[in-house]
This record gives sequence, structure tokens and C-alpha cells, in this order.
Amino acid sequence: MELENRFIVPLGRPDAMKVLTDVPRIAPCIPGASLTGEEDGLYSGQANVRLGPVALSFAGTASITSIDNDAHTAQVKAQGSDKKGRGQAEAIMTFALEEAENGQTEVIVRTDVLLSGSIAQYGRASGLINVVAGQIVSQFSENLKTDILEKQGDEVEQGASVDLETKTNEQETPTDNSGKQASTNAPKNELNVFALLIAIVKSWFTKSK
Repeated sequence: MELENRFIVPLGRPDAMKVLTDVPRIAPCIPGASLTGEEDGLYSGQANVRLGPVALSFAGTASITSIDNDAHTAQVKAQGSDKKGRGQAEAIMTFALEEAENGQTEVIVRTDVLLSGSIAQYGRASGLINVVAGQIVSQFSENLKTDILEKQGDEVEQGASVDLETKTNEQETPTDNSGKQASTNAPKNELNVFALLIAIVKSWFTKSK
């Protein structure tokens, strides 16, 4: 079963590629998914998904098998198993980054999914799986966008606080207090593409069950 999804990242291609291949950063952006470990480039995680009345919980692994920074493409291989033994899913996902309007990047994700066990019945409902996968990617892209914008805001705020603190050092205590206040509102963000890939793939797996 083949799936294709697209979303926009509010960054240029080089920066978007860095974010999308930073697994720990993007993992928290994937709905229902969490990253549980990493060893030698192999990431482990789990995802909880509800498909109608059926609640699915998957555990699996994923690894980036290739990255081409010049072509702005990458490939990820992932596999997951339902915790209740209802089947397994394997996927090979490729993503390509293309320039979009206003200095943004469009990410095209193509996934080849193989289902086995009782969950394979969902493979026959490819239309439903496409809808669910689309919803997951949409939520992920919104979460990622929020994360990126918050990080950019933190960087601007941090720069402003440093500037303000420099000025307060030349003035009296009242201004100095506001300078300290500004400097406390510092950054708090992180980002990751591999996590994105893992989350998306696992989400697809769970949904396809």
C-alpha cells in the first residue's frame, strides 16, 4: 500500500532538512507518539491510536537509511508491532523537500506500507488509512510549525534581553530589574526530523491496524 502526504515547513530547505532529521526534536510533535530510546542510529518508540472503536498501541523502531543534503531527500525504514499481538507493519518512507513560497519548504512524503496479521484487513481500506494518515501529518505539521515559531521567538527575545541588559548596566536599578526580567524569558525549544519520520510512520502503522 502506497501513501503520499505533503506539508509546509516555515523554513528554507537547508534549515528544514536539519529539523526534519533531528529525531528527538520532532518526536514530541507527532500526535500519540513518543520516542523511548536510541542506539547507533536506531530509534525506538511507541504510538497509541484510536481507529473508530478500536484502540491500538504499537511499539517499534526506525532508522534513517539515507540522507542527501544536496538533493534535500532522505529515506527512513521503520517497523512496528501491535502490543496485543494483532499484527505488524513495515514501512519504507522517502521524503523530498521542495522550495515553496515566501522562503518556506514543501515536504513530500511517500510511504510504502506492508501490513501482516489481523491488522492486514485495514490494508484493504486504503481510503480510510489515507484519511487518517492525512490527519496525523496535518496535526504534526501544525505542532512542528508552532515549535519552530516559538523557537524563533525565543531567539529574538533572548537577543532583545541581552540588548536590554547591556543598556540597564548603564542606568539605575529600576531599569536593571526589567533587564533581568527580560533575560529570564529565555529559550525552551527543541526540534527533530527523524522523530517526525518515526512518528509519522508509526502513526500510519497504528492507524492501518
